[in-house]
Amino acid sequence: MPALYSHYTGRVVSVHDVVSTGLRALLQRRLTTQASEELAQLENLLLGVNLSENPDQRSSFFEGIDHRLRSGLIYKSSTRGDHASPSFEFVWRNFAPPRVKFFGWLLTQNRIHSRTSLVRKNILDDARCEVCGAEDETADHVFSGCTFVQTFWSRIGWAPGGIPPVTELWNSQTPPRVHKSVAHPLILLYCWEIWRHRNDVVFRHMAPSIDCLVAASKEAARSWSCRIPNKNEALKRNWSSIVDM
Repeated sequence: MPALYSHYTGRVVSVHDVVSTGLRALLQRRLTTQASEELAQLENLLLGVNLSENPDQRSSFFEGIDHRLRSGLIYKSSTRGDHASPSFEFVWRNFAPPRVKFFGWLLTQNRIHSRTSLVRKNILDDARCEVCGAEDETADHVFSGCTFVQTFWSRIGWAPGGIPPVTELWNSQTPPRVHKSVAHPLILLYCWEIWRHRNDVVFRHMAPSIDCLVAASKEAARSWSCRIPNKNEALKRNWSSIVDM
């Protein structure tokens, strides 16, 4: 119920208080139509909740000896064996800087703050892309749908139509000259620079520039070279061929 949650005031209360007094006091006074509908659904669900005097009990395979939930155990379980997330290898198993990996994780989960997500959270009123001004700015629009970004992909020799939705970026169609060993970090690099350039346009009022974006991507590729382990000569050669391109 995201619309209802966006109207939550942030007060900390117990389950008992919610069941006893309801939800109204925890929400902003004026609710959107969708939030009002979700509130009615939730209040109907709460009618069937009956609390007992028994002490609370909680158990989980992912808790420690102190009965506290361990996120590390959840992470290891979700990335091991046949249950590995398809985005795990793409985001975490490469030499990209940590902040870029974290950005990549948010991106592949479709969790970046595009204008459509900010409108949905009632932070902005207009979702129109500030770079091209043609469509609403979703995550997919930022990295593949915007005419400016499509021009960038074409300039560096990538087919704009080969860039999939952000939730499947590891399936991007790379040019034949790009070795598969550097494909994933290279995709992250380009997306990171596209996002940074977008932020320059939005927050620093810089004019969109393909030349500036290409130059920034080349400079980032050179700086990332030092992150490749010295013992991996093949990877260094493949990455160097990208930098010199």
